Amino acid sequence: MSQPYNQLDKIVVNATILCFIFWVLAKIPIEWDFIPFGIVYEAGGWILTAFITIGCSLYFLVKWIRSKFTLSKMYVYCFMLSILTLVIMRFVYSITFEGITLMPNYSN
Repeated sequence: MSQPYNQLDKIVVNATILCFIFWVLAKIPIEWDFIPFGIVYEAGGWILTAFITIGCSLYFLVKWIRSKFTLSKMYVYCFMLSILTLVIMRFVYSITFEGITLMPNYSN
């Protein structure tokens, strides 16, 4: 029998979903002009959500390993969502109706 999810699991799932929404909104150019979101983003919300996203991905990786890599648990799906959030956070410059623009390569 599987154990029910504890309260911490539910909190971390909600944090993962909120971080995903935050980073998707942060990459939409029209959202850059929305003053309340800009205030939260510029006041350090981006660094807080970056740490929360990294922590959530590590938390779900450990939980997924402890559940013996079963695909029927929510841990694997939340881990994939947190990895997708990290990819959006790091490699996506903007999301528009025309498509997704990746970060430019300034190494040349």
